[in-house]
Amino acid sequence: MLNSPAPRLSGYSLCLAAIAAFLIGLFLWTVNKGFDITDEGFYVLGYSYPEEYSSSFTSFNLIVSKLLNPAHTSIIGYRLASLFTTVASALLLAGGVRQWIKEKYQAAVLPFWLVASLFITGNFLQYSIFPRTIFYNNINSFCIAVFVSSILVYSAYPSATGLKWRHAFLYAGSAFMGIDLFVKGSSSVVAMATGLLVLVVYIGLAKVKDWYKPVGIVVLGFLTGVLLFFAGIQPFAVWRTNFVHETGLLLQTSYNEGLLVRYLKDAYPIILTLIYPFSLFIALSFFLTRAYLRGRIRLAPVLQLGAILVGVAFIGYETLRTGLYKITHLNHNQSPVWFLALLLVVLAIFCAAYLEQPFKKIKWRKVIIASWLIILPFVGAIGTYNNLFMNMMLDLNYWLALFCILYVSMPATVSQATLVRIIVFMVPAIVIAEQCTYGLVLAPYLQAANMLEQTVPVSFDKTPATTVLQLDPKTASFMGELEQAMQQSGFKPGMPVVALYDMPGLVYMLGGISPGNPWLFGHLDLRNCDALAKTKMDLSKAFVLVNEKPGEKMLQCMNSSGIPFPEGYTVVRRLLSPYSANQYTWRNYQDTLTVYAPLRR
Repeated sequence: MLNSPAPRLSGYSLCLAAIAAFLIGLFLWTVNKGFDITDEGFYVLGYSYPEEYSSSFTSFNLIVSKLLNPAHTSIIGYRLASLFTTVASALLLAGGVRQWIKEKYQAAVLPFWLVASLFITGNFLQYSIFPRTIFYNNINSFCIAVFVSSILVYSAYPSATGLKWRHAFLYAGSAFMGIDLFVKGSSSVVAMATGLLVLVVYIGLAKVKDWYKPVGIVVLGFLTGVLLFFAGIQPFAVWRTNFVHETGLLLQTSYNEGLLVRYLKDAYPIILTLIYPFSLFIALSFFLTRAYLRGRIRLAPVLQLGAILVGVAFIGYETLRTGLYKITHLNHNQSPVWFLALLLVVLAIFCAAYLEQPFKKIKWRKVIIASWLIILPFVGAIGTYNNLFMNMMLDLNYWLALFCILYVSMPATVSQATLVRIIVFMVPAIVIAEQCTYGLVLAPYLQAANMLEQTVPVSFDKTPATTVLQLDPKTASFMGELEQAMQQSGFKPGMPVVALYDMPGLVYMLGGISPGNPWLFGHLDLRNCDALAKTKMDLSKAFVLVNEKPGEKMLQCMNSSGIPFPEGYTVVRRLLSPYSANQYTWRNYQDTLTVYAPLRR
């Protein structure tokens, strides 16, 4: 029997819309507050001087600068661009998922704004992990979302002949994947390969003879995206030379351990936390659903409420004990456990309900789509040198889409149960909102203080696009003293600044240019030397910022690049860096910044 619960989901739609609106409002409240001098500084410096940073393994900075620099975009503008991709990709994916569900289940089983609000909330999880500025991961997520939505819309009508708009959408989605090849190539290639496989198998099971048509559209769209990049962003010859060089450099400086080994190590603590305390709830979800459908459990409302409260209290206790309420950077990357556990709980409820319907046949086309949705968060994360499960959370919406599909596949006796609806729709949204609020307000990415303390206006008037940010008092004072010391020593915007190490944001704030690469990394002097070697800037008058003693190799590279450091320099100022005291404790050893100016010759 078809389940049509849409009329009774208006309350859940309203709650999810309120959560999504709260997160958008929270983002807008923080949009002019705080500044991360590492990752965020790296992104905005890369956008500001694309000519200097045209050689990189990823070309996302060239794409963003091409689109946004004509508008003289500031830090706040780049943050708003991130918000746009967050909301737009959620709406596009929600449209594709709902269209597929509507067609396959022959009913408007889920209100659009319920799905859209759930996905908007899901996309906000990224702000508990990374800075708010637009960067390669949320561009990658946006491109994959458009592609997945186009696949879902097309597969909703595999044999239709008159719906030409679905062909256009499939072509556009594939074009985004072609562009994504230059943003995060590993994810783009795997997403394309799995998407084509899903499309071919799905259409084959639908017994459509002209399977080659959508495949041709996908390939043509992908090639169009690639050609658009070469025509509008960077010529093929230049890109090829840079790609070969950067790939060789990347293999020398990273991935020495092997990604598979690294990912398996990432999985081990996650599995342990899944076993305890969450395996108990996964098992109970299965057995209680079966017992409920067989009529063996009919508890009084008071007893049901009591059992729920006991479960919530137990999870609450374990959350406080293990630090699961904190963001993933502060709880040893355990936050993904929440969503893996939820996935297994929803799957357990669905499997129990399915086993109680002995005459229901397996719909293999639906199984294919469901399987693809399960692996897509890992597709978006593949290739990262971060924790795989942390990056997986950036594309959590595909699991939320699977929740929606499993929900409408359940018999009405299960799907109309209040507890099931809370688990499927409200629990993930509440967990995401908590994580996002903690990350945005209490533990903003590598900030010296939380957002409530970011109250002092600081003008970034030396940067390519002037703006005013509110910073905490210590950081505001630190930046003011640094800027004054540099100016008194003869520094002017546009001059090269060698920042050793991990502080591209300070270079950006001063209006300087980091030669060759926006970020000179600590413990990666091979890459830093390559940056100095490939720059075309005159480095003889470069200023030097040091928060960690450079090694002999770096000193040799600096001297061979025309920077007679330290003999040809004088110490201008030493400052205590407030950033070393961040909650993350990643760079607490970089506590003192020494400013060096070249001797006048």
